[in-house]
Amino acid sequence: MKLLRSALRSVRLVALLLALAMDCAIRRPRAGVEAAIWAHGWSRRIVKALGVECGVSGRLPERGAVVSNHLSYLDILVYLSVCPFVMVAKSEVKGWPLLGWITARSGTVYVQRGGGPSTYAGVNKAMAAAYRTGLPVLFFPEGTTTDGQSGLLPFRRGLFHSVLNEGVPLRTAAVRYMLDENRENGDATVARDVCWCGDAYLGPHVARLLGLRGVRAEIRFGDEVLKRADRFVLSEMAREAVMDLYGSSFPALRRQ
Repeated sequence: MKLLRSALRSVRLVALLLALAMDCAIRRPRAGVEAAIWAHGWSRRIVKALGVECGVSGRLPERGAVVSNHLSYLDILVYLSVCPFVMVAKSEVKGWPLLGWITARSGTVYVQRGGGPSTYAGVNKAMAAAYRTGLPVLFFPEGTTTDGQSGLLPFRRGLFHSVLNEGVPLRTAAVRYMLDENRENGDATVARDVCWCGDAYLGPHVARLLGLRGVRAEIRFGDEVLKRADRFVLSEMAREAVMDLYGSSFPALRRQ
């Protein structure tokens, strides 16, 4: 049954890929709010095709910066399915199928990992432009994904420069994934089969994900981080807030 379920979802996903490719080819390039709304609509369809149910608690962000923990390639799609965002992603994502197409056409700010000080000016300029759209700008300051069990990695401070320079509010968020215990998934685990980290290959991981039942993504949005003396203080306050969100229960979830 798991193989059949994976195959059927794969067919639906391929159909969506073809429709997305046609949409990208036919329609004019988008920017700003229009691009974010377009990505929001497509992400909702894709998350549903992947068999992932989403729940949200907390007030949705309307502008400024939002920082979150990072568990999987799913995170970008799940957040975009919840509300329109400008995403910040590593430059490698641009070359990925599906996710690369959406991010490249929705105003995503790409960051070159390990680029060093020579890239700061360009990134800060791109971040400033993203904030001027009036949309919330989401980034993952851990800089990589984890399995959700090994704790929250230290936050990289580089992108917090733009938060202070532009004087925008900073909100926190946390995402976690669950498998419905009442659904049969064999020996599958969230850490291995939903979270994507380490040296796991993307293709086989997606195939396993498509075979799962009862996958749920839960997002909790926190309050604004008010203590912001400098990027060191701001990043530490944000990290503590994200840890609190991830470690707490997720009450009053709204189905998306």
